[in-house]
Amino acid sequence: MPTFSTGQLALGEWWPGDGQDDDDDRNSARTLPRPSSPRQSQLSEPPEHPNRVDRRKLTSMSSSSSSALGGALPSQFGMDPLVQVLLLDSEVLLQSFPRLIGYNIVHGTARMLPALVIYGGTLGLLMCAVCRYRWGVLLSLTLYTVYMFIQSAALLVFSFAGIIKVWNASNTRWYTEYCRFREGAERPCEARPLSLEWKDSSDLDWHDVLHIVMLPSYKTPVQVLEETLQALEKFDLATTCMGVTLAFEQHEEGIVEKARLLKAKFEGRFRFVLVSFHPPNLPNHMPGKSSNECFAFQTLCSELERNHGIHRHDPRVVITVMDDDSEFHENYFEALTYHFVTTPSTRRYITTWQPPICHFKNYLRQPLLVRVSSLFATLSELAALSNPMDCHVNYSSYSLSLALASAVGGWDPDYLAEDWHMYAKCSLMTAGRVRCEPIFLPLLNYTPEEDTYLGTCHSRWEQAKRHALGVSELVYVIQGLYLGLLETRGSLRRLIYFWRICPILGKFAQVHFMNGMSAVLNVLAQFVIHFYMWRSWCYVSEMSQDRGCGLLMQSATQEGIAQEQIVLNSWMVHWQLRLSVSMAFCTLISGGFGAIYFHLVRDRVEGDLAAHPFYRYVILHWINVEVSVTAVGWLSSVIYGAAPLWIAVSRIICEAKFTHVVAGMVGRSLKFEE
Repeated sequence: MPTFSTGQLALGEWWPGDGQDDDDDRNSARTLPRPSSPRQSQLSEPPEHPNRVDRRKLTSMSSSSSSALGGALPSQFGMDPLVQVLLLDSEVLLQSFPRLIGYNIVHGTARMLPALVIYGGTLGLLMCAVCRYRWGVLLSLTLYTVYMFIQSAALLVFSFAGIIKVWNASNTRWYTEYCRFREGAERPCEARPLSLEWKDSSDLDWHDVLHIVMLPSYKTPVQVLEETLQALEKFDLATTCMGVTLAFEQHEEGIVEKARLLKAKFEGRFRFVLVSFHPPNLPNHMPGKSSNECFAFQTLCSELERNHGIHRHDPRVVITVMDDDSEFHENYFEALTYHFVTTPSTRRYITTWQPPICHFKNYLRQPLLVRVSSLFATLSELAALSNPMDCHVNYSSYSLSLALASAVGGWDPDYLAEDWHMYAKCSLMTAGRVRCEPIFLPLLNYTPEEDTYLGTCHSRWEQAKRHALGVSELVYVIQGLYLGLLETRGSLRRLIYFWRICPILGKFAQVHFMNGMSAVLNVLAQFVIHFYMWRSWCYVSEMSQDRGCGLLMQSATQEGIAQEQIVLNSWMVHWQLRLSVSMAFCTLISGGFGAIYFHLVRDRVEGDLAAHPFYRYVILHWINVEVSVTAVGWLSSVIYGAAPLWIAVSRIICEAKFTHVVAGMVGRSLKFEE
């Protein structure tokens, strides 16, 4: 095995983007056998050997499997995979004491940083207010209001744009679009079965693509799983070009019988149905979705190589991860096939695809507080995907190539937010070259639900606390960035690496800190203006009048406040009030767009829509949303946005492992039993 000096590139002379543009061919890069990585290679073996797989084993498996297939797969699947990655191996990179000290400092600071921002920022403003540093407090709050207004305006504009894109995508015939794309190509559009014979990864055809859906599940009722699989069946090529992996937890009571029933019912409806049982108490496996996917992915790769002649670096295979209570749009896999085969081969294997997540499956049964939260979470996701300036990240259910998943070592078993974590991991290991592309065909899923009104609200609260723990991904990205900078040689390359990772840091910080601070700082701003600084400003329209503002300035001068400061405060209050009103207006109108979005997918929503007149008609639904947002919008943002985050940022200081809490569902308990 080759040895690497500290900080040396594990891929020899190769570096993502080394001497070539993003769209250049990466297959010319030279790959060396890879040492094991304690953090990035957390892949479980079969149950009888519950240890992590060494990446050197993956390399040797690649070579032997290619030979075993009798040359059906090209040599690039062995020692020359489609996606080249950095290792971020802490054992190799932190051999020197200064680097180890630096890593510990970065890690400790990253864990404290969210709490310092949330608690420190708020307490700092309060201390400045107590110390009569009024204009500084007002300036900070005004700048934050400007930022929130921009976010509200973006939600208004891009949620509406997203609705248009959803309507357009829902009415697109993707195979027809593909045939138009193939016009003039050397090989025209033609229907033919999936073949194991392969020539060139740059010449994929529609029927060359094999979709594999990974479906991690825990204590989900059989009926819900059947509905999920029936939705997958709607893919026209499901029997020939789609396989399903049912990833269960071994310790779930009655799981063997459940798996047997599902496999017997659906085995002939897909190319194959694979079942995996994730054993409990595996080393470094934190109970939850990510560890289940980690084990299922390794089981899947072994099954593909052994029984289907498909290698883990096969360029035709797309992995789709989905929640077990989700329902893809009936045309999603046609659209995914279109995007996969039409994306240039130099970008195809460093791209992930994301549908907008729509929390409307049980919308008619959701309590008011939960419904408002679901509405804005859905609109925020849609607006983010529609915004070309946004850094899109994977969320809940997403798709990526098997080659990319294999290159980064699969899913890590000891992290909670598997969707964000997988995207962050892919970005860090490819030096920020991975991009998430939207497919505007909504995926519907359930909002947590229990038998009672309060039970549903509590279940949604537990889910919100789990989602808020995703702030820990900031720690992962920051420490991964440190390792990536050590592994990358040259100042310019390090600068490029840092520049490419910054959008992900910004995205993670925006999602969490905006949710955590908006409900607090907006109220604090109004308190500062109307109570604490009441005699320190006046309306701009009254500045030229002797009475009103003139008397206030004379009084303030006697109290030691300069007249110039009164003018400055007055202008800041002027913009603060107007931006706050504009922000509220944008929020209300955006909520109304939610009514339109709901009606685009209403045929897939559970319940009798005719029995709910306020949801049946768009205008009445719009009015209902406006009243609901006005009545409980702020309270909902506090309960399901601010409070969970304030708890999460304090928890990640003291602990890094958390008990997984699955989404509440009638017939399923919340706690993930180890």
